[in-house]
Amino acid sequence: MKKLLTVMTLGLSLSALAAPISPMEGYQTTNHTKKELDKFFRITKELEGKFKGKDCFKRANIWSYTLNKHYSVESKKVFMHYTNKFNYEIDDMGRSGAGAFFGRMFSSNKGWDFHVAPAVTVDGVDYVLDPHLRKKAETTEEWVDFLTERGEYRLKIRQKDLLKDLQKARKRLRRAIRNKDADYVTIADARSKVKELEAKLKYLGLTEDPNQKIDIKCKKITHIMEFDANQDTEWCYYQETSMYYYGPLQLRLLNYGNLPGHDFRLPLTNTSLHTEENFANGANYTYDRFDFEQLEESLGEFRATEKPESVYDL
Repeated sequence: MKKLLTVMTLGLSLSALAAPISPMEGYQTTNHTKKELDKFFRITKELEGKFKGKDCFKRANIWSYTLNKHYSVESKKVFMHYTNKFNYEIDDMGRSGAGAFFGRMFSSNKGWDFHVAPAVTVDGVDYVLDPHLRKKAETTEEWVDFLTERGEYRLKIRQKDLLKDLQKARKRLRRAIRNKDADYVTIADARSKVKELEAKLKYLGLTEDPNQKIDIKCKKITHIMEFDANQDTEWCYYQETSMYYYGPLQLRLLNYGNLPGHDFRLPLTNTSLHTEENFANGANYTYDRFDFEQLEESLGEFRATEKPESVYDL
């Protein structure tokens, strides 16, 4: 089993600053039995059958709220965050522009910016409830491992393509060197292409061994700004929050406060925003209860024929 790494600090840019508030601060999950866990999974699975299967954050909100309302379950939510590196180098296979657009159109791969599901504690161990993707409750580690398998499979395909391109590039370089009529620019361009492909393999953590075992590891973080600051160096992160946080937008409000002119649905890569002033402003956006408007919005995940009239009917 792969070992999940834990990020212990926010990095040098935050080392001398007061830390932002954790979305788990002051929150404790309730402890349950394995028998209760099985029942909770059945309940979420029944709800899953009524959903469109489009928005994971709405599903997670409905599941968490329903378990809390009827069974007094204080659950966590576990967010899986995929970086720009993951989205571009794996989901889009390094393509850009029209290539990325048509690549997605004709591919069965579904790229995600994030995924989220609730987790229930059993004897001190958290189990993720995600009947949309899994057939049973799984530990957080098992769930995160599953969510990286898609990336590992596609990264293996990417390695195969890059090695094929590298082999061709090296052949072109050898031909150019042997060709007495080849000019300096032709040879330089061929050599540059070889170096470019070698650098790409290294950046992706790939070797020239076609039998290399691909093992993507996602680091555990406390604050979403850790994810925001490392979009080009890491593949993914996972984060635990109380059951009251709805999505990445709310997690960024908690870290940065309200910053006009910034789209909080997307990573804020500018580390100059990591200031004590913003951390203090973020304290105004803590959640210690379910937001009624977010719950009403979450009802949109139900199919029209199954949609309750209001959250009170859940």
